[in-house]
Amino acid sequence: MITIADVAKEAGVSVATVSRVLNKNGPVSPAALEKVNLAITKLNYQPNVWGRRLRRKESRMLLIFVPTISNPFYASIVSGIEDEARSRKYETMLCITNGDQNREREFFELLFDGQADGAITLCTDRNDQEIRTVAEKVPIVQCCEFCENAEIAHVSIDNFAAAEQVVRYLHSLGHTKIGFIGSVNQFISSGERQRGFEAGMREAGLPVRKEYIAFADRDYSFGSGIAAVREILQKEDRPTAIFCISDVLAMGAIRAAGSLGLTGSRELSVVGFDNVEYATMMNPMLTTVSQPRYAMGKLSAEMLIRQIETGEKSGSMYLEHKLVIRDSTAGVALG
Repeated sequence: MITIADVAKEAGVSVATVSRVLNKNGPVSPAALEKVNLAITKLNYQPNVWGRRLRRKESRMLLIFVPTISNPFYASIVSGIEDEARSRKYETMLCITNGDQNREREFFELLFDGQADGAITLCTDRNDQEIRTVAEKVPIVQCCEFCENAEIAHVSIDNFAAAEQVVRYLHSLGHTKIGFIGSVNQFISSGERQRGFEAGMREAGLPVRKEYIAFADRDYSFGSGIAAVREILQKEDRPTAIFCISDVLAMGAIRAAGSLGLTGSRELSVVGFDNVEYATMMNPMLTTVSQPRYAMGKLSAEMLIRQIETGEKSGSMYLEHKLVIRDSTAGVALG
């Protein structure tokens, strides 16, 4: 392997001179600069970028914390982060936590060791105390999920308002018996969507019936969505519509309804949340709340890189959501 010493010998200059040329951080005469560049070309020398970054205490690496790769919701966000990072000459590393705090701590050590410059977290619990401590020491931006009442930059949507809008829409179709599928996780979005659902029901003058509420697992798995919805639909006085806090759970709801003989949206209307790509690949196509996931990821990366390079910490950024109406919802069946 060609080294910096080989370049110096070929150019007839000192190693320090070659170093100044490579790092562009010191005086070099035009003659010496030409000799070094000619030697680099002749020897086909490739600088050790990682070594230089470590010496500068700069990795140009961003960590992306995700709870799972099984949920398609995260794909567009990660794409937005990666595209923005790459355009700014940063690399990214996906850190899959599986909800394990020990794994999170191991990944955070990469920041403390200088192997990464900052992190974007997509899976922070609303009462996470550890993230507060970490954010005091290293650059952090939270995307989608964030720690409540913490002075840490984050990008999200108004989950409460989105859930209220879903209830208003279902009520406008004539539904008065509306169920809710949430999750046992501690994400702020899950809590806000449930609060928004309950507020929407009260606003419509409808009772929030406990027997119409069930919870899927932490990661919104398809199977847990099926199980949660079956629990509700097997009641004698079942709901005519169900709001699920993720599209994967909503797909599980449609599968569960079909297994019980409820095959049309007029028999059971279903609304999801996120507008993942699969939402239009199923029958019926899914009515859902669309989050600008790619834009959220891109903005998160912009905010993190600004924090790394200037020390500027952005505040809370809320992007617009949209209710996308498709075939999985219809007016309530009569009789």
